[in-house]
Amino acid sequence: MSSLRFVHTGAMSAALNMAVDDVLLDAARAGAGPILRTYHWQPPAVSLGYGQRVDEAIDVEACRALGLDLVRRTTGGRAVLHWNELTYSFHCAVGEGPAAHPLHESSRILGECLADGLRRFGVDAKIERGSSPAHGRSGACFASTARWELTCGGRKLVGSAQRRTRGALLQHGSILVGAEHLQLADLLPESSPAESPLMLASTHLAECVAGAVDTDALASCLAQAFADRLDLSTQERTLTDMEIGQAATLVEQVYGNDAYTFRLRAHPARVRQA
Repeated sequence: MSSLRFVHTGAMSAALNMAVDDVLLDAARAGAGPILRTYHWQPPAVSLGYGQRVDEAIDVEACRALGLDLVRRTTGGRAVLHWNELTYSFHCAVGEGPAAHPLHESSRILGECLADGLRRFGVDAKIERGSSPAHGRSGACFASTARWELTCGGRKLVGSAQRRTRGALLQHGSILVGAEHLQLADLLPESSPAESPLMLASTHLAECVAGAVDTDALASCLAQAFADRLDLSTQERTLTDMEIGQAATLVEQVYGNDAYTFRLRAHPARVRQA
């Protein structure tokens, strides 16, 4: 039986979180996957979809006033406020596991893994079987639910985005723990559509389970569910020194660089992802 590498990295800055996901994507492409990572954001941050324009997606000054990080993801979708959540990322080589299937089917498979993990944690999670994606160029990710995303009580609990690039698949997403994500409505530029549906459209774990939310226990439930559903054994491992060094370089050159975040100019470090 093949193994799933499980990496629970704890809290990191926005730029470092995106850099580590990128490094693990390369590791999966080179044959080290499948890999499941879980993590947090410190300080809280807003991540932008790869194709979003900053001025259309977020009020940068309002973010800075709250001490929030700002970063651009390699995946598409809309702005996400990462604050009191557990984030996951899954990586595997194209042709391996979920990435042996078309995008639609791989999204379903990974959605079922997430739903299984949440149910093991005690959440009555449902997988959305609607027919259309919910992502646009502006607004908030959690204001609407796309196909194969997760809901609880009819409201969106998990928002995910997938990308296939450089011979590998990356899917990452946010599992909301508390209601802090609702503050995103105050961070959108005046030109953005009204986000009053955000509260009605989304929920969080504190509303879905009784008692305090133990995110370490949730991460373990997710790892077990992914391994079982994908017929893999689980090996929990930390980041290697080499991976940490590679991520630090990407922070400096890409994810912590305003030229990439704000699209100030062409950024050659990301050409390989086109």
